[in-house]
Order: sequence, then C-alpha cells, then structure tokens
Amino acid sequence: MVDEQRPSKELDVGRPNVARMYDYYLGGKNHFPADRAAAEKVIEISQGKVREAVRENRDFLGRAVRFLAREVGVRGFLDLGAGLPTQSNVHEVALAAAPDAQVVYVDNDPVVATHGRALLATNPRVSFLEADLRRPGEIFSALPATFALDRPVGVLMVSCLHFVPDHEDPWGLVAAYARALPSGSHIVISHLGSDAFPSEMAEGRKVYGAANAILEARPRASILRLFDGLQVIDPGVVPLNEWRPSPDALPLGGGFLPVLGGVGRVP
Repeated sequence: MVDEQRPSKELDVGRPNVARMYDYYLGGKNHFPADRAAAEKVIEISQGKVREAVRENRDFLGRAVRFLAREVGVRGFLDLGAGLPTQSNVHEVALAAAPDAQVVYVDNDPVVATHGRALLATNPRVSFLEADLRRPGEIFSALPATFALDRPVGVLMVSCLHFVPDHEDPWGLVAAYARALPSGSHIVISHLGSDAFPSEMAEGRKVYGAANAILEARPRASILRLFDGLQVIDPGVVPLNEWRPSPDALPLGGGFLPVLGGVGRVP
C-alpha cells in the first residue's frame, strides 16, 4: 500500500497517475488523493462502467496468458506497461498454467517499479525492468540472460497503447516488437475504442489530460491496424468479453466501455 504520509521524493503525488488510477478502479490500495479524485471523475462520466471495463480487461489478460501457456506452449512472457500488481497477476496466472514459465514485467512508473522489485526479490521466475515500452531496443538488450529469445514468447500490450499518442506511432511500435521476436511468438493487445460514446470519451480524455499520460482512444479501424503483419487468432479483434470467454462467464450489461482485444501470431 502507498504510504500517504511519507511518499517517495521521486513521486509526483499531486498529479494523477494512470497506473494508480487503474489500481483504484480495480479496488486496489496504491493511490493518492489526486489519483482518486481523477478516477472518480471518470467513473462519473462513464456512469460506473469504467470499473466493469477494467475488470473485463484484467479477465481478458488472464485468459490470453492461459491460452498462450496451455495451448501454444509459450513459457516466456514480457508484460509491457505492466501497471500495479493486483489479483491474478501475469506471473501468478502463467506459473499456475506452466510452472516453468518466466515473466518479465516492464514499466517506467516509480510506484510500479517499487512493487516490481518486490516481486523480483520473492520469486526467481519473475523479473522487472524499469524501462519505457516505447524503446523496444533498450528493453530487449536489458532482458535477463535466462529469458530465452530462441523460442516463441508472449508479449503483452494490454491497456497501454492507448497511452501512446499518434505522433509516437503505436503501429510502428507493435511492428518493431514483432520484428524482434522469434517466429511463432504472440502479441496480446487490448485498446480503448472511440467509435461509441464520443462525448463521454472526449470528457474522459480531458480528465486524463491532467494526468501523467494522455488517453488516446481510437476507432476500430486504427486498432485493427495494430495487428498488421500478424496472424490474428480466432475469434479476432473483438470486445474483450467475447474473446474466448469462460463457459460460466456472464455477459456484461449494455453500455460498457468499448475496449477491443485480440492476440496476433508472429509469422
């Protein structure tokens, strides 16, 4: 839990932080008053549906990791823009499915880095890199020697690319990762769509404009472009609750935020 009485000097606690806002949506404890105030504004704008969206995003992440570990045989997972730990973290899901799996978390947020180092200290199959996902070359050069790149790996870009603005070319970024991966690797992407609820999206963007990263929801066509050059796994790029749902999953009610997700295989 974040110590609100003794925040680290490297933290800007007066400015909303997208990782800590996400943690608040999920019911976590790692956030400050500025994060909670901004998150509550988004909750109000979305009429509470943002909480459903982030929980569905978390469930999608778990299903994708289990699919890659159990059905594809992936043993190395690179979680970009990992965010703060919560229930069902990537390493927990991956190691439950495949005890010989290895997970490397990547994030450049100082609070996330603190928690990442704690994970590294307690689990030899978990590593953390304090790095910017927009610099794939630096990330690949800093991977642990035990993280094998001579066999397919899974790269997780879940709810992070909508914080990469157009001028930083998120499409080229995905392509750069794909070029660096061995054939048969998979890239998991989820992204906030802008086709529905345009006024709510615009209001939400204003809130994130005061945070440490601007939210860039995109139309479906732009999200599909992120998968260019990849072989999209069935059922395609779909609303998250439609991507290989568990048999006992209940459908979400109407009006939830239009987050799309999919998994692409590197040819």
